[in-house]
Amino acid sequence: MIQRDLELMLREAGLLARERDFFLFGSQSIRAVCKRLPRSFPKTVEADLYPRRHAQAWAILRDQMGRGSKFYRQHGCFLDCVDPGLAMLPEGWTDRLLPFRTPRMRGVTAWCLEPHDLFVSKLVAWRDKDRQFLTAMLHHKLAKTVVVRERIEAVPISLERKEELRERLAELVVAAVTRFRRRPKRKRN
Repeated sequence: MIQRDLELMLREAGLLARERDFFLFGSQSIRAVCKRLPRSFPKTVEADLYPRRHAQAWAILRDQMGRGSKFYRQHGCFLDCVDPGLAMLPEGWTDRLLPFRTPRMRGVTAWCLEPHDLFVSKLVAWRDKDRQFLTAMLHHKLAKTVVVRERIEAVPISLERKEELRERLAELVVAAVTRFRRRPKRKRN
């Protein structure tokens, strides 16, 4: 999904839900700090969205803009209404939300996860696409491991689960270094 797709989706969601503010979770929330995603980020056709004030609008949004909707067939992307209560996020995440708004969104604002909170939520989910995304975040310096470690401690989970997340982080750091190791430049004659 390119930025224009996301802008269109947010503008249309705002009209349908009669809402100007949305939570934007998942990989698309990186748009608050990175307008144009580098090629190394996994591609996606969905945005995880939730109305910030009018929660009852989620059903309309799901029906009109979700997977298999007319919107999806016309534009090749869809929204997935994700309840903020289901996401496993560090305490204080709502205080760190970042706004994403452009003139094309006509007054709609997407409140995005701060990159380290996004990182931790994807660390918890730990699907293949999440691991690829997190590796790219590390490579492009969109997350600092020291801050991620602090945020892991702020997730309301058991100590054993926190240790598992710390191990995953260590694995990702190694993967990022290995995957994106710079090759020596060739000398030109």
